Amino acid sequence: CGGFSPLDFDGHGTHVTGTIGQSTNDNSGTAGVAFNVRIMPVKVLAGIWDVLFGCADSDGGTSDDVARGIRYAADNGAKIINLSLGADGEAGTEPVVEAAIRYAVGLGAFVAIAAGNSFEDGNPMQVIAEIASRVPGAVAVAAVDPQKNHSFYSSSGTFVELAAPGGSSRGFGPSGGIWQQTFAPAFADTFTLPLARYTAPRFDVFDNLPYQGTSQATPHVSGVAAMLMQQGVTDPAAIEKILETSAADLGDPGRDPLYGFGLIQARSALRGLGMAK
Repeated sequence: CGGFSPLDFDGHGTHVTGTIGQSTNDNSGTAGVAFNVRIMPVKVLAGIWDVLFGCADSDGGTSDDVARGIRYAADNGAKIINLSLGADGEAGTEPVVEAAIRYAVGLGAFVAIAAGNSFEDGNPMQVIAEIASRVPGAVAVAAVDPQKNHSFYSSSGTFVELAAPGGSSRGFGPSGGIWQQTFAPAFADTFTLPLARYTAPRFDVFDNLPYQGTSQATPHVSGVAAMLMQQGVTDPAAIEKILETSAADLGDPGRDPLYGFGLIQARSALRGLGMAK
């Protein structure tokens, strides 16, 4: 649908992208984590509008779709790959995706993967995120709430390596979410309106909205990784090491299943490179 143009009909990718690199110092909305980055949008999952427009048979995507997207990004020069997606399943059952992640890291791309939002749904294994535990240069990212506690939805496990702000509506309301600019739902999600008000969607009307999830935590890590690359750290494994050693330990001492090595600390990571305070 749209040929080779990756059209976002959902708003999730647009919101995530804003956290990585939304413009700063423009008196508009919020700011992204990293300064002056370039975004390569690669669409691997279908949403409701893709189905309604006849672009896909169902929402979601396949392992092959995800793997091809990762390889495409790496082959075309992406140096940070943000995977705000995931799936439940058994560990080690995504060899196609794992091979793609290893391929991307081998080409010099750091990969950040959402740890999942299934903590209160039995906390099943997250089969994309757990790949990161075997690949230096790829990390699985859990979410914390505004008080730096484990977000109620954030999946946990030995595969979790870092934590980042993912927001939480529980106990905080809308102010507890991660705010970014994305599509205004009243204009984009018109399929939710009563039949008498149904109209064609518009994807050119934006609003600042609060989202929550490890999808929102992951781009914080991608943004800090981008800043490290801007300072000359180009090896994905080295970026992972810096992020983990500079993280603020939360929860049980040392690495733990909720926070991994801890909450990312952009200032500490960059100061470790000798940057001015």
